[in-house]
Amino acid sequence: MPADEVELLRQAWLTATRARNALVLVRGKPTDQLPGHGRQLNAVAVAAGWPTDEGGEFLDNYLRVTRRAKAVVRKVFGS
Repeated sequence: MPADEVELLRQAWLTATRARNALVLVRGKPTDQLPGHGRQLNAVAVAAGWPTDEGGEFLDNYLRVTRRAKAVVRKVFGS
């Protein structure tokens, strides 16, 4: 597997882990679903270490990173 694909998967794992941990901090219970736009998403962004409280930017980054990782997984393991 090329190094750039390994790095994509690594970044996706770290991003998902940060988001999941931030969700627990914000909601007070384990969950795997990001909230919709608004105060709670902004709080998750801050708790996940996002440089601003712009939850929309955090969500866009999360979706971009996970979409790229999904493409790598499909390439390596098939659809």
